[in-house]
Amino acid sequence: MNRVLLLLLGLCLAQANIRQDRPVPVYDQGKDYVYRYEGDIKSGIPQTSDRFSGMKIQADVRLQFHTDQDVLMRLEKISLKTLLGELDSPEEKKMQMMKTSSEEVVPDQMYKDAFMQDHLDMAKDWWMKWWQNKESSEEIQDTDSEETPWKSDKNSEKSFSQEVPEQDMREFRKHLEKVIRFRYEEGDVKDIEARKDEPQWSVNFKRGILHLIKLTMDPRKSELLDRDDDVTPNTSYNKFANERIYRVMEDDVTGRCETLYNIRDNQVQKNIREIIKTKDYRNCEERSEHAQAIQSGFMPDEQGDKPKELLESSVQTRAYVIMDKNSHDKFMVKSVESRGQHVFQPYSDKGGEVITFAKQSLKLLESADWTEQLSEPEPSERKGGLMFVFDTREQNRDLTWNRYMRMSDAQKHDVTQMRTEKIQALCQDIAVDLNDGISGESTRKFMELVEELRNLHQDQLETIIMEEITSPEEHTQQDWRHKNARKVLLDAVSLVGKKEALKVIQQLMEDDKVTDDECAQMLTGISLSIQPCPESVKNMLEIVKSPRSQSSRQVRQAAWLSLGTMVHGLLSERREGQLEKHLPENKETAMELRRLYSQELMTCMEDAQSDEEKLMCLKAMGNAGLEDTVDRLQELITGKESDTTPLEFRVEAIRALWRVAEKLPHKILNILFPVFNNPERDPEERTAAFDVVMASNPPLSVLEMIAQSTQRETSNQVGQYVYTCLKKLSESELPKDMRMKTDCKIALRLAKPFNKGIQYSQSRRFQAMDRDMQMGAALDINTVADKSSVWPRFASAKLGLHAMGYHMDVFETGVRVEGLQAMIDSLLGKDMDEKKGIFDYLKKKSQQRHHADGSWNSRKSLHDIEMEKIQQKLPVETRRHSEPRGHMYMKWFGNEIRFDQLNKDDMQQLIDQGRWPITDKEEELRHGMDTHVTKATKLVEASRQIPTQLGLPITLEMNSALLMTSDVNTKLKVTPGIFREDRHNQKVKGVDCEVKGQQEIALQLVGKMSVDCHVIQSGVALNAMMNTQFPLSGKMSLDLENKKHKMTIETPEKERELFVWRSEPFVFTEETRSRLNADGVEREDKVFKKLSIQGKKTQKWPNMFHTSYGREELGIEFALDTRMVSRMNNEQTSPFHPLTGPTELRLSCKPGLHVPWEIDLELQQTEDTVRHLSPMERLVFTEEKERRNEKPMEIYVLAKHSQHPRTMKIKLNTYEEVTQEDIDSEDARIPGRFRHGKAKDMEPGVSMETDDKMKQWLNQILRRTIAIQLERSPVPNKESQDFKMCVTTELEYPAVPEWRLLQDRRVKTNIDVKWGRDCSGNDKRIKITAKWQKSDEQRHQEKMEELQEQHPSSQEDTSEEFIRKDKTTIYSACVQDRLQGLMETPACRKAVEQRSLLQQMDIDVEYHNIPTWMKEMSSALKQYVYHIFFDRLTVEDIDVHNDDNKMRMRCTIDRDQKEMNVTMVTPEENIKINRISIEKPKIRLDFSKILKTRLPMKTDWSVAFPMRFPSTKMTMREQYMDMMMNDKFIPHCKYQPNDRIRTFDGVEFPYQVGPCDHILAKDASPEHRFMVLINKPDMENNKKIVKVFLEGKKIEMSMNNKQQSQQSSDEEDNQMQITIDGRQVSLPHLIVHKIYKDEEDAGSPMMFTMQRIGKKVKVECDRLGVTVETDGHSADVKISNAYRGKMAGLCGNFDGEHHSEYEGPSREVYSSPFDFGLSYRIPSQECHEQGKSLSVMRNVRITQLNEFNKKETCFSKMPVAQCPEGFMVSRSETRHLEFHCLPSELDITKKYTELHKTKPLDMMATKRTDRIEEVEAELECEME
Repeated sequence: MNRVLLLLLGLCLAQANIRQDRPVPVYDQGKDYVYRYEGDIKSGIPQTSDRFSGMKIQADVRLQFHTDQDVLMRLEKISLKTLLGELDSPEEKKMQMMKTSSEEVVPDQMYKDAFMQDHLDMAKDWWMKWWQNKESSEEIQDTDSEETPWKSDKNSEKSFSQEVPEQDMREFRKHLEKVIRFRYEEGDVKDIEARKDEPQWSVNFKRGILHLIKLTMDPRKSELLDRDDDVTPNTSYNKFANERIYRVMEDDVTGRCETLYNIRDNQVQKNIREIIKTKDYRNCEERSEHAQAIQSGFMPDEQGDKPKELLESSVQTRAYVIMDKNSHDKFMVKSVESRGQHVFQPYSDKGGEVITFAKQSLKLLESADWTEQLSEPEPSERKGGLMFVFDTREQNRDLTWNRYMRMSDAQKHDVTQMRTEKIQALCQDIAVDLNDGISGESTRKFMELVEELRNLHQDQLETIIMEEITSPEEHTQQDWRHKNARKVLLDAVSLVGKKEALKVIQQLMEDDKVTDDECAQMLTGISLSIQPCPESVKNMLEIVKSPRSQSSRQVRQAAWLSLGTMVHGLLSERREGQLEKHLPENKETAMELRRLYSQELMTCMEDAQSDEEKLMCLKAMGNAGLEDTVDRLQELITGKESDTTPLEFRVEAIRALWRVAEKLPHKILNILFPVFNNPERDPEERTAAFDVVMASNPPLSVLEMIAQSTQRETSNQVGQYVYTCLKKLSESELPKDMRMKTDCKIALRLAKPFNKGIQYSQSRRFQAMDRDMQMGAALDINTVADKSSVWPRFASAKLGLHAMGYHMDVFETGVRVEGLQAMIDSLLGKDMDEKKGIFDYLKKKSQQRHHADGSWNSRKSLHDIEMEKIQQKLPVETRRHSEPRGHMYMKWFGNEIRFDQLNKDDMQQLIDQGRWPITDKEEELRHGMDTHVTKATKLVEASRQIPTQLGLPITLEMNSALLMTSDVNTKLKVTPGIFREDRHNQKVKGVDCEVKGQQEIALQLVGKMSVDCHVIQSGVALNAMMNTQFPLSGKMSLDLENKKHKMTIETPEKERELFVWRSEPFVFTEETRSRLNADGVEREDKVFKKLSIQGKKTQKWPNMFHTSYGREELGIEFALDTRMVSRMNNEQTSPFHPLTGPTELRLSCKPGLHVPWEIDLELQQTEDTVRHLSPMERLVFTEEKERRNEKPMEIYVLAKHSQHPRTMKIKLNTYEEVTQEDIDSEDARIPGRFRHGKAKDMEPGVSMETDDKMKQWLNQILRRTIAIQLERSPVPNKESQDFKMCVTTELEYPAVPEWRLLQDRRVKTNIDVKWGRDCSGNDKRIKITAKWQKSDEQRHQEKMEELQEQHPSSQEDTSEEFIRKDKTTIYSACVQDRLQGLMETPACRKAVEQRSLLQQMDIDVEYHNIPTWMKEMSSALKQYVYHIFFDRLTVEDIDVHNDDNKMRMRCTIDRDQKEMNVTMVTPEENIKINRISIEKPKIRLDFSKILKTRLPMKTDWSVAFPMRFPSTKMTMREQYMDMMMNDKFIPHCKYQPNDRIRTFDGVEFPYQVGPCDHILAKDASPEHRFMVLINKPDMENNKKIVKVFLEGKKIEMSMNNKQQSQQSSDEEDNQMQITIDGRQVSLPHLIVHKIYKDEEDAGSPMMFTMQRIGKKVKVECDRLGVTVETDGHSADVKISNAYRGKMAGLCGNFDGEHHSEYEGPSREVYSSPFDFGLSYRIPSQECHEQGKSLSVMRNVRITQLNEFNKKETCFSKMPVAQCPEGFMVSRSETRHLEFHCLPSELDITKKYTELHKTKPLDMMATKRTDRIEEVEAELECEME
């Protein structure tokens, strides 16, 4: 028995050995392997909808191994299906959410999600079950097994899948069935060969199939990534291990990327190895992609990290391989499946993904010895490896054009004719729409038109365009249809973006078939849309040099700018989002082209004949951005030519370096930083240099160096510009500035703060960035101020956009002007009584010209005689405005596309004479001018492609079309003609204007994410359409003489859509079908199918909102309708609008009930008649009216209708009255301990009599009343009575600004609103009373300061409330200054400002019978306030019984005006809100509540300026203007009693005037409008004489020096003596004395006023903006900002800078205030002793021999005091002066020698220093 058992055991072991020795099937030569291939693509928005589109490709793949490594592959039984429908199976319904959080996903988890969240059921054990089922593995398509997911997929597709017809598959199948050859070495696919005629798309698809069998079985033979160092891997590779994990860098169809392998042996079947590989696309050495765009943008790096991809991919492949364990390099792929997803995230990580699922499988059907040998690909061509190769647009067109060129002439003619007819039809359709109304079809057809032109062969394009475009002469004779069609075709040609289109444009120009304006637009358009190549740039250069360009300024300018743009596109490095360029073949060719075009641009500069041409060439250099032009630009900026180059060109040369700055940062820094750091350079140059340095993306060290330079900065203009720019970047929210933001924050620690005001140069940014949407925009506004005007010299605005991960500088515009500020100041300055507008400005200039030309001899006044004498004694150089010059420019995506230079001669004529040479235009406007403008263009066109693992490209593309049309007929008649030469002294009496027009804009944006297999294109698209109409039709009549104006508006006769926005996401398939027409010509048709994504998974029913107004009230109904799907309805992570579903916003206007045919609006300034009054009564009436400043006005509106006219009458009246403040009644409300007594509380530093008069004067209040009365007719069918409303507003505030320390004033506002049946108040009424006053805490603080000053050492009250640690207060310092006779010191100004602030506001509201909507609004507002200030809110609502129909509120701010406390009392509640910030307040807006939608549309808007309460010293307007202008809103200069002068720019210096007159302030402009002199007759006291030359009068004010009787009071002894033109004038106290032009006629124009206030006398001229005040000891001069840069005298030049404050009469700058003061001393024999003379300021001249023994003459760079000829020095001081030397024989030296005898040489200050000498300043002189 044992023997039997042993025998059986032996037999079993033998059988086992036999089975083990059975050969394993592996790849072997001489065999065929047939696989079943299935590829599946599906695209959709799964979080929004189950609808999707896609395609399915099936084929048999035959692999024939000729050797172990040489393999042939052929596809057989190819089928193609389109998929379009909605997932409906239970398994597919599991596709709900792609991501559940915004957390960062690790790669493994992301790949896991990519499969577990696929549209198929991916159960954990599904793979094992699927591979263990032997029967189902035989043929997947026919299986009915419930375990395989194919059944549900197949069943679900039956309803929407469609087989592509056989006839459309011929071309597709023809190429796919072609055999390819490749090498297969140990799982690696390489050396692919295919037939030469096989297109690239077919090879790519086969690469996708071969990608499935690409397996790196042995990582030792590839780039292994699992290493701790450069040598040793983490774990040694063990080929015998059961499971191995490793990472390698592997090539496949998508690129060379990191691949994670997980290989393990199958535990069920022997010799089966399971391989899972996962791609990490974030770590790729090379990845196939293709991008092109007509715009330039880049992906910014945030904090140095790699930019996040918007299109993220994940692919995982699972293969089952049969392995030969005896030979590990022998295997056979049994089955493989690859799944991937491509997720497009345009917004945040929280949703909004458009997803394309890609799946392909390969399953072995059979393996056998081959019986039929596959044919080799002949003729063959090497195609490379597995990496995807893109078909460019040009390659595809070349194939099409090759077919075209192989046609016969007849066929070519037929094809061309067919294309011509289609293009003609598109142009005609668009032309009709432009006339009748633009629709969505119009924009779609324009995009189709551009694409049709792009697909034309060069011969076709030239033939069609030359035939369709007629000459301008023929164009004028055509009808509107042909004119519009011609314009549309020209616009389309400029967007074709091909070199062939540029050649056609060149031909059109040569044949004179286009106008200059059309040439310029086409050249600009083609330069932006073209893909530059050497040939196209050469063509543009030919256009630049063509006769057409040379003969037309406009064409030449556009051609040069376009050339620069194209050169930059050709030779610059490619950045993300830019065009795919046709680069030169090698670096040598690129360098040669760079030198060629650099030389052309520099030659342009050298040959330029005019300033405009030089500017044009510099701008072209800036567009080109070539490194070879840097040296030439450097010569203009800092070279020998810089001294003679105009400032405008130097600045433009600096800005031309901005494109080179990032390429050559170190060289640019070395060129421009010395310019920026040189204080002698113009501020505009320095700021431009700073901008370009910042464009080079400087490191932190450079930013710190720039910041430190502000510590020693002498120019306020440059300092503020640099500081605001660094601060702007430190607060930036744009991703592109993240690195600079951090660095600028660090650099700002080293910078000196500059906050000088808006009148200085600055850089500001207005930005909005939504992190959730990953979208934002920023508007940068830069201004460079002009020291001669408050208006800037240069201003620019740049719009930057961040969207879809890219930053784009979309648009920039700027203007630079010189010499025009005088006109702007005249139009917008202080002088508003004489010049109210451009009409009055030109009228005044015409009058001046008329008086100058005529014989206008009049006797000179005392004012004129003395002004001439002073000018002879002390010549003050006139501060003339610079020569008028300027230009405007526009940039589009960084390329300057246009600039317009102002005509210098015309501007000079306008400024000097008021003439403008456009009389012909005025005559044309009188008869009617028709303006018809149409424009068709693209705002955006971009695409990006990456391959899928199927070898099919997935494309992201954005396309757009913008159509604009404007038809306007304008008639304008000015009586008399504004530009006529014969109007002389006539005023403009009337203006009549009639306008009829229609403006319409349509914009269409189409975004797609699609997959294309050459026959079918499927994917997801978003179509957005915006349309706006602006109908304008009406008349306007301005009767300026009678102050009666009328406007008539025509009402619409039918419904008009004023604004419409519609967007619709959808899935689509587009099938290309080829058909033969009747002539046998092949024609391609597109079959387009789509399914709209309704967003029902997000929201079952969309949010809809409708509101309308005006149907009954106006007869015109305005309606707003919105419809959208909200992402916030169900799921927080669902896609954000507009990917959630269709959206619509529609604003329309249509006729309502009893629609009027037109509406008349009349406005009249009513005046009471005075004809019945006597002359004396008229005078009294006029004075009373002027005193009340009454301005009545009536507005009458009539909506005309035959039966139901609507009327509305509005009466508006404003008037003022001055009354005395009732102090007693107000004091009753003030606690007794805080009241100021009348006798004991006297103003410190003034006499009792003056104090009483001051209280009488300052306690006056000004009550300004605004009364509005409205009455309208009842609304038809809705009301039966007229509606009336009366609104009365009273404002009460101090009539005179307070300057007292002891004050307790108030500001009040009363608003009384009554409406309803009448204005009696019995119907509806709201009464609001607001009062601003001092708070109790403020009064308490002031009382303590006063007690401390009165009793500094008193210990009577030691309570805590009267103890102060700081014994020195501002109040105390001011009192001490006043006791010394100093009334307006900085301490006093600060003290008065603090005590003038009203820190408490009390509001009482009383209401009766208010409507329901008002109650709801107030309730909603209260709830909103509760929500905003929830954390600082206290509410008492229990047992509260306050007054009904009343509400009270008290707001109190702290002393620093940073926080506010609010207390509210309502009938039901007592509310307190504490510590509300008012320093940087924020306004929170919630548009979701306004639009009644659940979309998150909340925003916080930061207010740039803090909240302020009223002050008794300044109005609210003055407070805010002072805040914005850094206390320079009203510039003033002060000569103080202690002989210290504070200039207009805030510089304070000591200087003592003597008996000689000194110019304190003088208008040094050509108008010489005023001058103020000052002198001190007696050096022993502080009494001074002030002389004012103003409006042809001389006013002299001095202290009364007459001897008075002993009984005379001190007040009388100090009485001011005033003379006007030598005649003494008596001024009663507080009475305003008016000085008229004709002293005997009170009706003549008033020139200025005079008023005595206590010891002070004030002279004020509102027309000129000048005020002079003096008390005999000090003088104060106040001027308007219109005098900026035009002043001279001891008060400074008022140019905003401190370094040039000591500017002398001849514009020389002194370093010593003493020399500066002497320079404005007027020499006179009356002001010095007999036999003595005053020194004059002159440059010292020294003659000597130089080192070469040559005679040279040296001049001091600064003037010093010198005795005149005939006088000797009696007193002197030693000075060290710098000298500049010149050869004595030069003509310029001789000129300087003669000139220095008469005036200081201001030009010497900027010369080089040759020597330093000691010189005696001759201060006093006596006769020799």
